[in-house]
Amino acid sequence: MNMVTAVLLVQKANLETITQFHDQISNELPTAKGKWNFNFKIFRNNQYSIPQELVNTHEQAPESKFLFTLSPSYLRDSTITLINGKSAGVFTNSIEEELSELGHPSDLSIPNDHLRRGATTGLNDKFDTFIGAKLQSLWTQRQLIKGDGGQIYELENGNLCIRTSNVFLHGNFRGLLIQIEMSNSLCDINNHNGFKEHFNKIVEKYGFPEGSLCCDVLDNKNLDKYGDLCLQYSKILNF
Repeated sequence: MNMVTAVLLVQKANLETITQFHDQISNELPTAKGKWNFNFKIFRNNQYSIPQELVNTHEQAPESKFLFTLSPSYLRDSTITLINGKSAGVFTNSIEEELSELGHPSDLSIPNDHLRRGATTGLNDKFDTFIGAKLQSLWTQRQLIKGDGGQIYELENGNLCIRTSNVFLHGNFRGLLIQIEMSNSLCDINNHNGFKEHFNKIVEKYGFPEGSLCCDVLDNKNLDKYGDLCLQYSKILNF
């Protein structure tokens, strides 16, 4: 099912706020889909890693660039990557055949034919781990934001998915994150300007606590579910 996303962060959340919201959602008799967590990493380009064509004219890189990685547990062995809010991609270590045997969705996986032909990244670790371990000369990790204690709820016959998670930075609680996934059938995907109105209606209908909502997309004409989601995280988790 095609979905559009939004992310809401409640920075002033406390135990009472979180408990009340979960009770509110539970009263709507959702389908509980288990627990989840996420890692969100922010990297900055190495200022002394200069493109070859600029070596003779610059002592440092002429601009700062940021690379964001999002690794949600519900995307098995996969990392969503976004560079400077423009270029996005998803890197996975999951193999189609193995996921099928386990009964997991295999839309984000290495196709069996690619594996047999050796057309893979060859990585054993997630891509964000690879960046930190092997690409240190290009990218320096600045922050690691963790989401823990997450719950997943499905409502409206599966047309609405709500994921909640407690957000931590350096071990300190920074708020309640609510990820909203809305089926294309509930909105006009050709009218991005109307997305926020639809998400605000969901926020009001289900009694979300007050917070900052982001439903920005990379390209209004070509929606990218995972790239757009990583963009929304990069804007909401800008501590």
